[in-house]
Amino acid sequence: MASVLVITRMGDPTADLVIVELYRRGVPVVRFDLADFPECMVETARIDSDSREWAGELRTPHRVVSLAEISAVWYRKPTGFAVHERMTATEAKWAAAEAAAGFGGLLSALDVRWVNHPHANASADQRPRQLAVAAASGLTVPATLVTNSPERARDFCRDHAGTGVIYKPLTAGPRTENGEFVALYATTVRAEDITDDVARTAHLFQARVPCAYSVRVVAIDGRLFATRIDQPPDSTVDWRADHDRLSYRPITVPDAVAAGLRRMMAVLGLVYSSSDWIVTPDGEWTFLGDLNPNGQWAWLTPIQDEVTHALADCLTGEASS
Repeated sequence: MASVLVITRMGDPTADLVIVELYRRGVPVVRFDLADFPECMVETARIDSDSREWAGELRTPHRVVSLAEISAVWYRKPTGFAVHERMTATEAKWAAAEAAAGFGGLLSALDVRWVNHPHANASADQRPRQLAVAAASGLTVPATLVTNSPERARDFCRDHAGTGVIYKPLTAGPRTENGEFVALYATTVRAEDITDDVARTAHLFQARVPCAYSVRVVAIDGRLFATRIDQPPDSTVDWRADHDRLSYRPITVPDAVAAGLRRMMAVLGLVYSSSDWIVTPDGEWTFLGDLNPNGQWAWLTPIQDEVTHALADCLTGEASS
């Protein structure tokens, strides 16, 4: 029977929800992390001119699955490949690269349903490209500057002093500082806050958009599931830093925004994404350049069940209801 691969890290409750639903439907699931290879996994695959595609198997401590049995892959949130602790730094770097090319390359060659293909994820997970594609898709985006020029950054802040300016990192997720993870959130900046250190790397600045409320939209194979996010008046600029004081309710995406988002997903080659929006007091939806090809949704209780079932539908090729 056709199997679904779920590639993610240990302790992923979001993946657990979908896996339970797949099991409920009688769908075999093979779950593993890239870090399981090579210590806990074995790959064996062959190809020649007659076969035209890779044939072989993946072996985990609990399952053996033929490549021919795989019908879909959910590339969720894996950690990196593990290397033997007795390797030198040079050996470890080489071994990790070989694992990415050999094991990761074999997986990426599978002609099956992907949610999403890792190549599409990597290409889409760039804010400048997202903003360009969004604007070309007819969506509203804020005035945005990407620069490593302190003077240009100060000029931008002065130009938008009336609305204010937001700085946000170009890459998502936390960074490591003194051995601990530090989350980076969007924050307000003024011209006088810009130091010459801006010259050290690229920075993204956006004109602040007046916010009546925020929305997270989960897109799955053309289906959209949206949650309105309300913050207290004294909340931070970035609602992700203030989870305990947020409230949620389902909301319908306007037709024009839905059409633009679907066009954007098609250009980016994505089946799944979560994206963040600001809705102004006038009701205009603005895309901020925050589209995550592997974004979270399990904490959004108003849409949790719908998204779980939609992902299971997508992975099994079942018609949406």
